Amino acid sequence: MEHINSYGKLGKGPNEFLDSENICFDQQKQLWVLDANRQKLVQIKQGIIHTEIDLNDKLIRTLDFTLYDDSTFLVPDYSGQFRYHIIDSKGNIIESRQKIPTEKNGNEGASYIALAQAWRPFMDYNPKNGILAMATQLGEVMELYDVPHDTVIHIFKGAAGEPKYLYRGGFAIPNGIMGYSDIHVGNQYIYAVFWGRTFEDIRQNGDKVEGGKSIHVFDLRGHLIASLQLDRHITGFNIDETHHKIIALDANSDQPLIEFSIPAL
Repeated sequence: MEHINSYGKLGKGPNEFLDSENICFDQQKQLWVLDANRQKLVQIKQGIIHTEIDLNDKLIRTLDFTLYDDSTFLVPDYSGQFRYHIIDSKGNIIESRQKIPTEKNGNEGASYIALAQAWRPFMDYNPKNGILAMATQLGEVMELYDVPHDTVIHIFKGAAGEPKYLYRGGFAIPNGIMGYSDIHVGNQYIYAVFWGRTFEDIRQNGDKVEGGKSIHVFDLRGHLIASLQLDRHITGFNIDETHHKIIALDANSDQPLIEFSIPAL
């Protein structure tokens, strides 16, 4: 747990970023970063930018990504027409797949883009089992897709249900709950940080605490099997299934890296 290096300095110059939305490591353990404001996927090797991929301008501001293989990426669709895209090494769309799994017709007058805003997902893919999981930032929805076979495995909707929002001025205004904020598809289970707090409660209490105190655990068929209760709020995390540990980020602390033990499931 010693500091090695720092990346992603804020700025417009070489090796600088306007916005680092997410990071991934490929199978060669090389770091990839999404700069959402510049619409770029960036590979960093030995502390410097090695590769920059400009995302196709047909994509509406991409806020998350995961690696499909070392030259192909999966990103959410924010047009509301599809659920996710497969992107090649030049940032172009190879294929667009699935639909937002809403059971409602949507708010009167609401646009597809507003629907996609409300259904913003966090995503992760595991090449060993071919599972793409997408967890909604609002509401309580977990979607599992078999990417190699382009099929839906399961759509889980918890007690909070689908993302709730008001349609105003062409935008989706959240009025339900904060749902998930990070997700990891393991070899045995799927894990996601769950906030579960209403926007009304957040407004009334003026609470600036970031994160959730629960990790929802799903089996590989998308069924909720456990809810791990934590002693602090976390925003991001990673899972070490081999050693039964969770390495998490407590953004509210000056000592933000936290290690938890995973109980037997």
